[in-house]
Amino acid sequence: MAKLFSLNPAWLAVFIFAMILATPNDSLALERVSLKKYPELSIPVPNPMVISKLPARKSFQVNHEEFILQFFFNGRDIFGYILKRNKRRPIYFRWCFFRNCEESPYDFNKVIAEAFNPPYDSDFFSIKFPSYLNYSFQGMMFSSPK
Repeated sequence: MAKLFSLNPAWLAVFIFAMILATPNDSLALERVSLKKYPELSIPVPNPMVISKLPARKSFQVNHEEFILQFFFNGRDIFGYILKRNKRRPIYFRWCFFRNCEESPYDFNKVIAEAFNPPYDSDFFSIKFPSYLNYSFQGMMFSSPK
């Protein structure tokens, strides 16, 4: 009876290999999305833009005279990729309290890139929603002052 349950290493290896092949691989169900690989799939948007008019689960492209960038907006945070940039100019981002992005004391400004500092061309950036604020925004704008 004791010999029946004692496995030699060859049988153990075959058993483990069979169990690995028999288990489903859930990691294959995830689809990777790449802004680098699919630049033509991004939707060109005006700058400034109204947040409520952006379709869900899409990537967007902003064409500015000083930079071109693509971004994904999940309703709160922004994840983006700088395609082209004039390194002499900074890139700013502003969450706008009003839809037309006119100046307001409730706006939230963020620096994406300082002049002559990273992120450069072909670099990623992310902008987290300021969770400590008790209000939401209606617009967003990317800019590069001269």
